[in-house]
Amino acid sequence: MVIKTYTRWINPKKLDELLYALREIGIDVWRHSYSYRLIYKNKIIASLHIYPGYNDVTIRILGISKETAMSVMDRVLTKIREVLPYYKIHVKTIEPKIKIV
Repeated sequence: MVIKTYTRWINPKKLDELLYALREIGIDVWRHSYSYRLIYKNKIIASLHIYPGYNDVTIRILGISKETAMSVMDRVLTKIREVLPYYKIHVKTIEPKIKIV
């Protein structure tokens, strides 16, 4: 009896294509595997995570940079849809647990 198993993955060239597409619109992007850190105007505004087995992209916007993130989020979403057209995109806001006074 043979059991077939496989892991869904994305070609690294496609992952780099997304990285370069986001850099074209002025977002500084750092990628590690299927996770990205999005930096705009010297602030980390969000993290982006790709789940190829589920065809999902999750964007976690940091609450402390929410205003800055929302000013560019339409352009970010457009670039993601261009590079990964069949992926569902989920946007979440993460509020800080510690308040600095």
